[in-house]
Amino acid sequence: MAQIHFSVKGLIIKDKKFLVLHKVSPRCEYFDLPGGKMKNNESAEETLQREILEETSLLIKPISVLHQWDFVNQDYLIMGIIYLCQPLTEEIQLSEEHDYYEWIPLNEESIQSLTPSLANAMSHLNLDNVKTIN
Repeated sequence: MAQIHFSVKGLIIKDKKFLVLHKVSPRCEYFDLPGGKMKNNESAEETLQREILEETSLLIKPISVLHQWDFVNQDYLIMGIIYLCQPLTEEIQLSEEHDYYEWIPLNEESIQSLTPSLANAMSHLNLDNVKTIN
């Protein structure tokens, strides 16, 4: 039986660009949004704030839920949501989990550089509306 995990990701927007992270792995060809798996007795927003702080050292304010996403393979299922986030601090210090980050334009072309499950979920968003929220 496959394990089921719940995860949250943050779409952090600054100057009409969004933050993406690259995992330390020679096989990783895609970017990821900051975030991660929920721990026991944590709310989705607590998970989001904890994970983003751990991965980037940024303090963020969750604004709204944008979309859901999921990833399935033989061993596990990850179900998650993407939050629109406002950065409250600016200096980024990556954890050992990631080797670099970029601020990339919030557009359809850039979304395709994300992992396929996140790219698929974000392709359903009206990006012009997302840009105006922040």
